[in-house]
Amino acid sequence: MSLAYDISTIHQTILESMGEGVIFANAENRLTFINHAAEQIRGIKAKNFIGRDILTIHSPASAERVKKLLSSLRDGTIRQSRRVIEVKGSYFENSYYPIRAADGSYLGAVLVSRDITEKQLLKEENRLLRDKMGLGVAFNDFVGTSQPILQLFQTIVAIASIDSTILITGESGTGKELVAAAIKQHSKRLNKPVIKVNCAALPEHLVESELFGHERGAFSGAVSSHRGKFELAHRGTIFLDEIGDLPVSAQAKLLRVLQDKTIVRVGGEKDIPVDVRIIAATNQNLQSLVASGRFREDLYYRLDVITIHVPPLRERREDIVLLAEHFLRRFAENMGRAVHGISQAAAHILAAYDYPGNVRELEHAIERGVALCKSENLMPQDLPVAFLASGGRIAPVRHDGGTRPMRTLSHSIDDFERQIIQDALARTGGRKQEAATLLKISRKTLWQKLKQMENG
Repeated sequence: MSLAYDISTIHQTILESMGEGVIFANAENRLTFINHAAEQIRGIKAKNFIGRDILTIHSPASAERVKKLLSSLRDGTIRQSRRVIEVKGSYFENSYYPIRAADGSYLGAVLVSRDITEKQLLKEENRLLRDKMGLGVAFNDFVGTSQPILQLFQTIVAIASIDSTILITGESGTGKELVAAAIKQHSKRLNKPVIKVNCAALPEHLVESELFGHERGAFSGAVSSHRGKFELAHRGTIFLDEIGDLPVSAQAKLLRVLQDKTIVRVGGEKDIPVDVRIIAATNQNLQSLVASGRFREDLYYRLDVITIHVPPLRERREDIVLLAEHFLRRFAENMGRAVHGISQAAAHILAAYDYPGNVRELEHAIERGVALCKSENLMPQDLPVAFLASGGRIAPVRHDGGTRPMRTLSHSIDDFERQIIQDALARTGGRKQEAATLLKISRKTLWQKLKQMENG
């Protein structure tokens, strides 16, 4: 008894010393523990609430929601819930977790409140900064409070109002097109034409015709004269995406546009003046292309007047969860799904992933997650298998509402591994080599695990 008492005392001392507010309600929803931090957050005295229904610490407006939440935690419909609340100018993240005995029976729920005021204020600072810069809707998906993103905002505002040529660099999926849109949104050419050209998608034999136009009879099939993209963008902006894929034959003519502000249609002789602001973007290293002879050096220096580098998502990890929450709100609203937050386990996996596809990959992952989510919060199993395989080390314990004993840790891990492997095989159409590559294991290891699954 003395040992048990000592352990119980130590546990209570630890809970009392925590900076997070901790409240426990038993199976009858009666409050049995409220630590000092929870008293401070709620503005209550524990002695006045111990033994009372947990709903008494909530406002009438939220009591009904919490009542339904506790019922869902009890029967296993949801595994946890997370919501942000405001208390007297401070922001707290409230997380509810069910507590179960070894046989799976429901013992009660624990409410953990974390002070996230600084995080919320940074988000608001980010919003105000974007509003002040006038970036508006065009820059909505650049959510973040990291130094690289704030520097990006400041650079855009500094150069948007001038007419200098701009080169935007960065990996695929980082949002280079969004940067170009934000520059245009803040420029003197706001109400003028903006023409987007994907250089990588232009057929090589039609590149010059598409960019600079052609005269009737210039080539077979040219039955009439045609204005090119530069003429269409006159007095406006042209965005040349994937400029590194522009054929060398067209690069010389583009250089002339930059130098002389004129174009000549294919099959024509007349110089046509064009007043166009050029914004180019690439995910390639243009200097390497110059060294290999695939990109003109003189054109590179003409484009490299002002360069904006868009950082990859892995270099601004503090923005990942903020971005994920932004996408979650959007997709939940668009799909009409009651998904309100991201579980701690899922947030851990999202923050640990390296994002070879950058922001676009995160956006698609959250869209998938919201579509599959069966609870109020996004869970690890709602994320793509690649996220779980490389970043996921935490699997939520599954409950069956207390009708069966809880599985052992080893069995739970086996179940989670089985789920990941099956998901990988489903995504690769049963092709084991591709599934092994996706899971970052050898084909032999995958084969051995499949044999174990068959025998287990």
